Amino acid sequence: MKRALSLVGVGLLLRVLVVLYLVHVRPNALAWGINEAGGIARWIVLQHSFSTPFHDATGPTAWLGPVYPALVAVSFLFLGVLTPASALAVMIFNAICSALTGWVVYRIARFVVNERAGLIAGWLWTLSPYVMLMPFILWDTSLSALVLGYAFLRTLELNNGRARDWMLCGVTWGLAGLVGPSLLVPLPFLLVYMGMKTKRWIPSAILAGTAFLVLVPWLVRDYVVFHRFIPVRSNGLAEIYFGNLGSEVHPLGPSMEYQKLGEPAFVSQYGSRALEYLKESPGKFLRDSAHRAIDFWMYPAGYWPITVLIELAALAALVLLFRRGSAMVAPFLIVLATYPLIYYASLVFSRYRHPIEPLLYALAGCSFSLLRKTELRRAEL
Repeated sequence: MKRALSLVGVGLLLRVLVVLYLVHVRPNALAWGINEAGGIARWIVLQHSFSTPFHDATGPTAWLGPVYPALVAVSFLFLGVLTPASALAVMIFNAICSALTGWVVYRIARFVVNERAGLIAGWLWTLSPYVMLMPFILWDTSLSALVLGYAFLRTLELNNGRARDWMLCGVTWGLAGLVGPSLLVPLPFLLVYMGMKTKRWIPSAILAGTAFLVLVPWLVRDYVVFHRFIPVRSNGLAEIYFGNLGSEVHPLGPSMEYQKLGEPAFVSQYGSRALEYLKESPGKFLRDSAHRAIDFWMYPAGYWPITVLIELAALAALVLLFRRGSAMVAPFLIVLATYPLIYYASLVFSRYRHPIEPLLYALAGCSFSLLRKTELRRAEL
């Protein structure tokens, strides 16, 4: 336990130091500018309304999930709206999330293999240069990695536990969905796999139902406000439009289409155009998606040697675990295969990939531990 706590302590110290250095050399990073979460949080504090994520726009929004803007709003309440101090506080919060993720990575690898694997994985995460940079981004990136990693850990630990355990796991997944609905993409596949594996569908139904109950208040809010069903966020199809047909009309740009039309009409119009494009140009869409898939697994571009090393180590772990007949292989493959699909279809950035990094680092730790054992056995022979 002390070793695991040291992971979190060292990780937090390093991340805070990195944040302080970066804001020293780039003080303009403390300006909120056109940050969507900051815009919504400002409206939460000043008007008690979840609205207005973009410049020169008014009206309710579902452009983001509710959790992160609400957390940003808390910093505004205590440190001022859109102030440098509130920006620094949010970065420190991101650093805490990233440091805690090191403990999650440790727990996942320890559960799958052993303590040695957990410590290797945890320290890989703690000392990774580009992971340390993520808290600097005023976005839910570090929080998303923490909640998805923890939800995955709780799922691995379920086995055939009590109904209460399945319910608590469902709560974890539901909260992840309120951070970002893309984090929920692997969940249906995991539930089907667990049901088929155990031949017991009631536990999976309990988990799914609990997760849905966590989402219900926000889904009801969106339906009341927009008079339509919205799966937490409204902009899914619009992002596909931006990724395939161009971002000229993005609300952050000068087109003012979003501001003129309002969010419901904007996402409806450009979502429809995205669907038309998919029907008319499926070949081009698939080719572009393939290019985005390659980019997804190479990001962040400036640190691609580390990225490739971690991915190769993760792949080696999956092969070694499969050869040992481990039941842990399928859950990892499900998440790693399904989570990126929405980004292959739309846009790819480093922060979109980051939520599955804890799984890759956990597998990398498993790989180095298993390979070390293999070498020792060969030496004995």
